Amino acid sequence: INAEYGGTCREEGTNSSALALLFKTVILNKLLYAAPLWLKARLSDFNDFISKAKLKILGSQFHISKMLSDVLVAIPPLDIILEVITSKFVLKGLSSEDTMTAKLLQIESEEKHTFYSHITSVKRYLQWKTKDQKSAEEPTTTSRNESNRRSFVRTCDLIYMDPTDLMYSKADMDAYTYDLWDTQIKFSIDTITRSDIQQNLEDLKKLIDTEALMICPLLNRSPSRKISSTTLDFIHGHNLRFQDFAFRYLDNGWTSTDPTCLECGIMPDSPYHKLFQCTSAGTVSSLREQLLSVSAYSVNFHIPLLFSRDRNVKRKFCNLVREVVDNCTFGDDLLS
Repeated sequence: INAEYGGTCREEGTNSSALALLFKTVILNKLLYAAPLWLKARLSDFNDFISKAKLKILGSQFHISKMLSDVLVAIPPLDIILEVITSKFVLKGLSSEDTMTAKLLQIESEEKHTFYSHITSVKRYLQWKTKDQKSAEEPTTTSRNESNRRSFVRTCDLIYMDPTDLMYSKADMDAYTYDLWDTQIKFSIDTITRSDIQQNLEDLKKLIDTEALMICPLLNRSPSRKISSTTLDFIHGHNLRFQDFAFRYLDNGWTSTDPTCLECGIMPDSPYHKLFQCTSAGTVSSLREQLLSVSAYSVNFHIPLLFSRDRNVKRKFCNLVREVVDNCTFGDDLLS
């Protein structure tokens, strides 16, 4: 499973979209059985396992940002999954009106209890639910939201909650998951973006929409494994076909900070250059013009692309990648 030691198959087998679906529906379902009771203490170990699994799913030859790999496979980080599962677990217990309810209410009064964090999780959800219902009427700043959240968690008494407030739907939990994930990505936006002095990170934060990853995926389950792996290479850029990455990876003493594209021999190489600038990419001018809404973000073109809800934009991007790859003389095995 560790691609660094040759364990990733990039050209044969099931494509990344189908593998991600299998991972979510088969492996994660079993892995997360009774997770609120045991997973928190072992979170780091399982994060390492899941990171390697996602690398395998993507068909990447080299390690990439953990947060970006989460986005590319459209699977939320494990800590967010655990937070949501724990909230559902406690809400069910509080609604059961039996000894489980009494035990949870007892835990609420014991801050040093092993499972007190579970009570905090459900209070965070209830605060989010209340905020979500009032957000249209009372817009607040991020700092005020955080202050309100802490105040709610500290002062809320579950025993006095209306039973209807303890009910939830799948749509509620999906929306909560997306909100937590959006917030986490925005807080660490620099881990999924490339350095660009002309690009304002605040503008990129406004584009984050993890729900779009689910309802409008970049890849469906029809492309071959080779096509899906190659397409994702152009998103994360960790592939030897891109000279900007190859020079960093090989660390061979070259002094140039802007290695030239091997195809056109004119401009510095990068995924953005290959897709939208290289003159040796063939007849792709029409596709490039249709993707101006994406290429306008320069080296961070992948942000508006991944979080777009426009299926046509994503389909045209995949077509552009295929055209560019078909017209490339040098592939990803050039320097391996």
